[in-house]
Amino acid sequence: MALYRGKEIPEDAVVLDELEATKYIWNVVSDWEHTADVWALRYASYILGGVSAVSGIMINRFYRGKLKLGTYGYFASVLPISAMPALLTAMFHRHLVSTDMLLMKRETCPICYELRSGAIQAGLGIGYPMVLGPLSALMLANRYNTARIPELVHGPRVMFKFLRKITKPFIGTLTFLAVSQLFISSALTYFEMRNIYLLRMKIMEIEAKHTADNS
Repeated sequence: MALYRGKEIPEDAVVLDELEATKYIWNVVSDWEHTADVWALRYASYILGGVSAVSGIMINRFYRGKLKLGTYGYFASVLPISAMPALLTAMFHRHLVSTDMLLMKRETCPICYELRSGAIQAGLGIGYPMVLGPLSALMLANRYNTARIPELVHGPRVMFKFLRKITKPFIGTLTFLAVSQLFISSALTYFEMRNIYLLRMKIMEIEAKHTADNS
């Protein structure tokens, strides 16, 4: 059964609400025989989640190294800075990008999906770890006295200046991570669009052949 979105409903159509349509179309993708036709739809969200995890690991590792934390509080910082962005990236991309495209919510605006995907990736793969990474490292360094850091009583300006100083050597790597994530998210979203177009064409061919055989 092909999935259509429109105001004109054929007489023999089965009407689905959005939740039912989402479940149905993802079942089609999961059960599709030829993986090459739907590989981006199946795996893009997981790949992008992995990219966010790698970014989080690198950011966390940098700040922990700068503040000489060693193994102090390692797992306490890895989970929120690496695992959480990976999980959230995969969830948000699948729901806000992949599912949106499959349900044809913005059929005339493919660039909107690439921009949305890039925004999710930048926010969760770079922004989220860049907020939690330094904060986590500063808190642990203050707790275990592994490095000299400014006292909070000196005000946020002094703390910001300190963070800017220790972050400066990481700017090049951070720029590379940001550009890489935007490129990968854009490329995978493009391949998802191609998968959807191919999937729709093949489903329509199957429907046409089935109709012809029954006539």
